[in-house]
Amino acid sequence: MAGEELLIADSNDREGLRKLFDDQGYVCTAVPDMERAKDLVRRKFFPAALIDFDFSNPGGGLELARFMQEASRPTRIVMLAGRRSFEAVVEALRLGAVDVVSKRPDQIPYLQTTVRRATDLYRTGDRGGALIGQVKQVMEESLRIMVGMARKVYGGNESSGTGLGLKPSILIIDEDAKFLQKTAMHLGERPWDVSIELSGGSGLDRASSFNFQIVAVRDQLTDLPGHTLLRSAQAQQPQLLGLLYSLAGEGRAERYEAGQPTKSWPLNSADSLVRCLEDLVGELVTRREERRYMQAFRTEHSAFFKRFADLKARIDQLMG
Repeated sequence: MAGEELLIADSNDREGLRKLFDDQGYVCTAVPDMERAKDLVRRKFFPAALIDFDFSNPGGGLELARFMQEASRPTRIVMLAGRRSFEAVVEALRLGAVDVVSKRPDQIPYLQTTVRRATDLYRTGDRGGALIGQVKQVMEESLRIMVGMARKVYGGNESSGTGLGLKPSILIIDEDAKFLQKTAMHLGERPWDVSIELSGGSGLDRASSFNFQIVAVRDQLTDLPGHTLLRSAQAQQPQLLGLLYSLAGEGRAERYEAGQPTKSWPLNSADSLVRCLEDLVGELVTRREERRYMQAFRTEHSAFFKRFADLKARIDQLMG
């Protein structure tokens, strides 16, 4: 965390580590030997410490960690290990180390993340930690930004959500030609791109070959159960909305998403099928508007989104 004090205890690589974390915004103090390290810990507090496992002598890092447990218990410790054994790791973790990181060039990004996590853990040691204050600040800022964007995107745009300009691609699969004729009559002048298939097999082939947005299928097909067809089509196209309908008994239609029914409507006629399709088209319109809104939001507030994502990742690490 920028401006945070960091103690670096390493007999060989301290200057390289100092430069690495100076560049990250930390205020670094590097010490070369055990006597200076202990003296410094007695006189000054550090939220986090980076300690080489073999500091001053083989296994000396554990000695310093034990000392800091007594002299500066709130300090969060990250151990660096050139040699890593199970016993050494267990001992370091028992002494309260946040993690033990292998001392290799390819581990530098992970080391940086771990040190940042250590400082965050120190700062959230009590319920009033500064990190929680940052979360609250970001939440308040996000609310202000979203309200402003809502006015900009939707204010004065009365046609938003009406579906103007949207021509959804819809596939209807049904063996009953008379029912399909009635459906076509009720579709009227709607600006939809509607395709028809008269069997489950041909319907599945068509749904797999073209990017339909909605597939409506009668449950009782001779060659293929309608729910099996929908699940197969949605496995290939996760964004596809499905409608499984039946006129048997009282009749019903079920909205399918990701291969599972999520909502149902009564259905007893071609007219009610068209009304169900209208509901799904309305969902497509809403999705399009949400994408347009979020794209505008992300474009105008990219810096905010970066801060938000970074803070969320840090909180996830703390909670993990």
